[in-house]
Amino acid sequence: MTTTLDTPVTKPAYYDTYWQKSDGWTPDKGVNHPVERALFERMLKPGMTLIDYGCGNGERYGRDMLARQIDYRGFDISETALANAKQLGLNVARIAADGSLPLESASADAAMCFEVLEHLMEPDNALAAIHRALKPGAQAVFSVPNAAHYTQRLEFLLTGFWNPGGSPLTARKTPWSDPHIRFFNPSVLRRMLEHNGFIVERLVGEPFSLRALPWFYKQTKLFPVLDLLSKPLAWLGAAFPGFWSARLFAVVRKPQA
Repeated sequence: MTTTLDTPVTKPAYYDTYWQKSDGWTPDKGVNHPVERALFERMLKPGMTLIDYGCGNGERYGRDMLARQIDYRGFDISETALANAKQLGLNVARIAADGSLPLESASADAAMCFEVLEHLMEPDNALAAIHRALKPGAQAVFSVPNAAHYTQRLEFLLTGFWNPGGSPLTARKTPWSDPHIRFFNPSVLRRMLEHNGFIVERLVGEPFSLRALPWFYKQTKLFPVLDLLSKPLAWLGAAFPGFWSARLFAVVRKPQA
């Protein structure tokens, strides 16, 4: 049986609702993560053609890429998200039901796919689409939540509850409808990327942070204090990403032809 992105969990209608404005939760706006900024500084140069696979409404990365003078090409399955991105003046298009992109082969200088693969029934399809569109030797950067993060382990150990972590609106209330359906640790992420033809150059974790603890992640007023307490322990994320990092980043390269 053949499956596509148009499944009960990843069908476009679900993500049209996901990208609607909500009082309970809304995605971050703007590139505000130090690991992201460092990766972009090393990887991107003005004039590059960049694929953003799963761009959402474009508020977090699209506008930043325009400011960097990047030829930004965003793709998503949600018409709601794409309509919002177009209002920002972004060049965006829809991902096909099979995960493919409306791009010529070997036409992109770089690609990014942040916090997307864990949502997909068939992440291999997304990786194949990105691989095909990249020029030989081009880089891509991926990020996924770390399912083996210490908060995940503690919560499961102490309560027996597995938190999928896709949205505060569903993760604990209705986990069976949570948008996270694929789960990764550093080893699994590396194996998946290599299986799909990429050379993994670096795999890094974000710095340790107390913000990731249950309850704390919603307490924005406490963030300055939590950041101050976390700073001396930030190195743990780099040294032991499989345990202490809530989020994993992989920098890969498409082999030369």
